[in-house]
Amino acid sequence: MTPGIPLRKPKLYFDTAAHASHVTFDDGKELRRNIPWLHYVEARWGYSEPDILKIEIGGWLVVIRGHNLGPLFLAVEDHSLLRLRAQPELGEDRDREMDTFATELRFTEPPARTADGQRSFFL
Repeated sequence: MTPGIPLRKPKLYFDTAAHASHVTFDDGKELRRNIPWLHYVEARWGYSEPDILKIEIGGWLVVIRGHNLGPLFLAVEDHSLLRLRAQPELGEDRDREMDTFATELRFTEPPARTADGQRSFFL
């Protein structure tokens, strides 16, 4: 333990609910989009890009760049994610090293399907 640094519980900069029927993504700049979980297709979190989470939902590919995304991925797996807002200013704050947050959200069209019907997320 480093002297002078208090131990604290990591903060999650997103909201969850036990039975979330929808999820709201807010890019913090221009657009807030609310999408029913009923339209969820899949999420991808690649080992080669640990700071990027990709979620296909409601006809969109939501690309989330952030820090310590494990807890956020679990909330997506459980469909308990209720609200996520990009907070780029947290990326520069050294006191947030243990926390989970998004620094950027982008809404794009989902990738095209390959010949075998699979999505080509990482092509």
